[in-house]
Amino acid sequence: MNRKLVTLLLTVVLVISLPASAAAFDLLEFDGEVLSLIEQLNFDVGMDANMAQVYAKLMLNEYGTAPVDVRWAVDEGISWGRIVTLSYFQATTGHSFIEMTSDGAHFDTSTYVSQLEMSPDKMVAALNAFVKLAESERNSMIFDRLRNAPRIQFIPDLGSGFGLFQESLDFRRIESQRPVKIHSSKGGLTKGD
Repeated sequence: MNRKLVTLLLTVVLVISLPASAAAFDLLEFDGEVLSLIEQLNFDVGMDANMAQVYAKLMLNEYGTAPVDVRWAVDEGISWGRIVTLSYFQATTGHSFIEMTSDGAHFDTSTYVSQLEMSPDKMVAALNAFVKLAESERNSMIFDRLRNAPRIQFIPDLGSGFGLFQESLDFRRIESQRPVKIHSSKGGLTKGD
């Protein structure tokens, strides 16, 4: 009887602890994904200073973030990737940047998300969509510079949009002016040739 009771108690403890460990793993995975997106956004601004203006414009269009909030965050020394996450939080919760930074939202994203009972999956999807928009804008800026430049200059990393480089070139003279290959024969073809 004692053995059955111990087995039952161990089973109950195991069943109760599984969701808690799964949730902890999900938060670790969430932290990794968010940190990767933040680093990518920071890298883009580091490579091209004009991306800061693009981010500010995208945050205004996507999340309704006021330029005053963005300037405050930049003055506070918050990285652009973290500013984008704060912008997402502001759009979903309505809290100001000052309130969120005092709660540590820009440093400990997973704790802030779990406290507010937000969906980590929705946040990652929204940040991925923002990264895609930023990448599209960056590629458009690069191609505009290429089209307007008198000669091609050094280009920053084009990422997944490299195939679009061909679209920026002028293909008006693809066909050659003279024949490439000429077949000459002395007579007609006979059977078996």
